[in-house]
Amino acid sequence: MSIRKPLIGFSLFAIVALLLTYTIWSTLMRTGPRHTHEYTAVFHDSSGLASGDDVRMAGVRVGRVSSLKLENGKARVDFTVDSSQSIYAATKAAIRYQNLIGQRYIQLTLVDGQPRTPLGPGSRLRQPSEDSFDVTRLLAGFQPLFDTLTSEQINGLSQGLIAVFQGDQVSLTNTVAQISTLANDMANRDQVIGSIVTHLSGVMRDLARQGTQMSDLVKGTGDLIASLNSNSAAFGKVVTDVGRTAAGFGAILGQSQSSLARAGADAALATKKLIGLGPKLDRAAVEAPVFFAHFPMVMGQGAHLNIYACELDVAIGDVLLPPGIISKIGGTAHSEACR
Repeated sequence: MSIRKPLIGFSLFAIVALLLTYTIWSTLMRTGPRHTHEYTAVFHDSSGLASGDDVRMAGVRVGRVSSLKLENGKARVDFTVDSSQSIYAATKAAIRYQNLIGQRYIQLTLVDGQPRTPLGPGSRLRQPSEDSFDVTRLLAGFQPLFDTLTSEQINGLSQGLIAVFQGDQVSLTNTVAQISTLANDMANRDQVIGSIVTHLSGVMRDLARQGTQMSDLVKGTGDLIASLNSNSAAFGKVVTDVGRTAAGFGAILGQSQSSLARAGADAALATKKLIGLGPKLDRAAVEAPVFFAHFPMVMGQGAHLNIYACELDVAIGDVLLPPGIISKIGGTAHSEACR
């Protein structure tokens, strides 16, 4: 008995500890799908990417990186994808930053205008891959500037720069606005500016390798402006039609103004009359249920009135036939129906 009680307590403690350990381990391991297919992508630079990193489609994790190898001076990356997801000849792989501490992931997207031919398991992606961008060198080049900023400004500017150099066109405007604000504070800081320019030479070399993205951005902007220019006549017509419609509504409201005013006056008069008839309406509301309750009894014998008079008093003024004379004729004893 002296051993059983501590043994039971230790067993319960061990079971709870094992369950908690398994829960923490499964959370940290982020196990992927069970049924997967393996594919291969080739990069010129896979800096920061490691085995076990995520593979995502539209922001959703669909697999993970299996291994990284050097093959003919390039980085060969093998990764697995959930078997329910299809990989096509138009699928493109790009290494993206997951956060500012350096974690990366592979993003899979479809290239417009390319064939949607499915690739079998074990295939190599046919579209050129986008390499990893060395954000460490970029942030090191801006270190003299970061020394003069607050932590919130540093985080905002760093995230904006990373998004821009990874091809996020939406972040470009916000980043330019932040840099413009910082430039106003740095107008007289020649030493800081000179140091930034000196350290950014390496960044420019990395940016040159992203020339395809920059050219795509410029081309897309040119196509947008050309489309707006070609549709300028249609936009002008739409604006003219909207103005004409607004003028028509204004004319209709102007013509209906007098009618609306008369309708408002009539409604006010009707409301005033209803308020004046308030006592009579209250009395009718009390007596109407009694009348409608007896009405079926009067019409219950067919298409004629069935009325039994219990008391009948006929009076012509107060002299010829005073009230109460006729009702006394025949006595005041009523029949059984009137009792």
